[in-house]
Amino acid sequence: MGLNRVLVTLYPKKWRDSFGDEFTALLEESPVTPAVVWDVAIHAGKLQVLSHRKATAAVLLLAWSACLEYISVHAHLTANILWAPTSPERALALVATFGPWIALLIATVIPSTRWRAWHQCP
Repeated sequence: MGLNRVLVTLYPKKWRDSFGDEFTALLEESPVTPAVVWDVAIHAGKLQVLSHRKATAAVLLLAWSACLEYISVHAHLTANILWAPTSPERALALVATFGPWIALLIATVIPSTRWRAWHQCP
């Protein structure tokens, strides 16, 4: 009974409110094997990511920027995160590091309806 409750709580609250009772009943009727636990964890993780898209995007962008900054420092393109694009390689590294953040900022600041209206041809 305890494992079933844990498996259900892996899902987002909105999903649990809609389907939690039926899912709990389904888990109680069938044996909980490691494969079932794995499938439930994977599906619940996917739904968590989809329900927190902006936070997931921010975490992925943070990881992306950190990796590119690490590569840039070790490739001797820069000694820190803020560098001047004095060569094509440095400029490309700077755009690759900070470009996704600018795209996320634009997507967050400009709602999608305004964005579509702004890009429509007259």
